[in-house]
Amino acid sequence: PNQWRVVVVDQPSLKIISTVLKMPAILEQNVLDVDAVYVLVPCAESIAHVVGDFTPTLDTPQRSKYARAHLFFTGALPDHLFSQLSASVAAPYIKGIAELYIEYNPIESRVFLTTPSEQPFYTLYSPNAPDLRDRDLEASADRLLSVVASLGVHPYVRYYRPPGSATSPAEGMANRLQSKLDDYYAHERRKAENYRQRRAADLQTSTVIVLDRSVDILAPLVHEFTYQAMVHDLIDLESGDRYVYSSEAANGELHRIEAELAEATDPLWAKSRHQHISHVSQMLVERLGRLVSENVGIKAVASM
Repeated sequence: PNQWRVVVVDQPSLKIISTVLKMPAILEQNVLDVDAVYVLVPCAESIAHVVGDFTPTLDTPQRSKYARAHLFFTGALPDHLFSQLSASVAAPYIKGIAELYIEYNPIESRVFLTTPSEQPFYTLYSPNAPDLRDRDLEASADRLLSVVASLGVHPYVRYYRPPGSATSPAEGMANRLQSKLDDYYAHERRKAENYRQRRAADLQTSTVIVLDRSVDILAPLVHEFTYQAMVHDLIDLESGDRYVYSSEAANGELHRIEAELAEATDPLWAKSRHQHISHVSQMLVERLGRLVSENVGIKAVASM
């Protein structure tokens, strides 16, 4: 319990972890020499890095970089990569492997992103990018699998195909997702004795509906007039949810203030972010008026 450890992450995993756990909170857990905790995307590059950490070098021919390793993958680890890892020099040092299924970014309690690339609209609809389209659909299906696995359900998968179309991006996504769900639940079936009963209960209430932009082609051209949209238009937010500004103290010293616009920590933001800006403006004026009238100190300052 008092042993120091190292946390090893790749860039995509760090982005996922940062949505729920900030770096200071990680450091407070005595995470820093003997065991290494890896949080990695399940890909060939990640496996190569793990094996490299436990491969003797000319400088350290008798020892590896860490004494033990605990591997956590953000999604499903393919069988061929697991076999590669099991046959490597790193295998004796690995004390545990877990698949977390967290390959998505939660933005709000009911909103998450599975964006596979910086230009998903182009890759999905351009006739000049078939290879990129297949890559992005595959990545998005992996991330949707993480969402379904996190919810602990076994859903039906339905998709929309525009009239007169032979196929659609939604159909391609739905087929990939169904295939990955079949593989995932076949794996779960081997582990859970009550799988059949749990699956039957979940199927009664769970449905994934896959839609693409052809359902509503005008939405990207329409601007929202919500408080949330206004904040993102007018304020330069760090990491998409933190407003940083300077406040001057009575002695003239400037202090850096960081305000996090988060559903869990800011009740006012959670309540008003999806409301029209005119309603929010009126509500804030009323709340400020009540605050001034109910606090003698603030009232005195306001009257000066």
